[in-house]
Amino acid sequence: MKYALGFSWMGFIAVMLVMLPNIFYFVFPPANIPDMPQDRGHIINIVENASRIIFMILLIFMVNGQKVKYVSPYTACMLVLLLLYYWLWCRYFTGGRNYSLLNEKLLFIPEPMAVFPVLYFIAAALWLNNIPAAAAAAVFGIAHIVNTYITFR
Repeated sequence: MKYALGFSWMGFIAVMLVMLPNIFYFVFPPANIPDMPQDRGHIINIVENASRIIFMILLIFMVNGQKVKYVSPYTACMLVLLLLYYWLWCRYFTGGRNYSLLNEKLLFIPEPMAVFPVLYFIAAALWLNNIPAAAAAAVFGIAHIVNTYITFR
């Protein structure tokens, strides 16, 4: 696969769709923020933040000449994951912006607010035929989920 620098509107929109609820989070912060636990993972924080920046840059600015299918298993997966993520945010906002709802387990899925967007980003990268972005998103996902777990458990 041949990649080039460019701008991917679809990559940009994919990133912005996940970031949208975070804007509301900062405008309407939690009603009951607990004392934040001491940071226990300096190395994992570095890996998480570096891989987050790398996968977003790759998703938005790395393009290839392959045509993207608008309807595919990846887009179906992205839609389901995004709706689940939005549902979790709605639960948080309608639940009185209770901070504990952000880390509450969903059925058998621990840390769903970390898991769903990561899987969404991997599906988005695969949909856009952007394997380097998918790999970076996978590294981000592992670091993000581990960091979320060790920080809030």
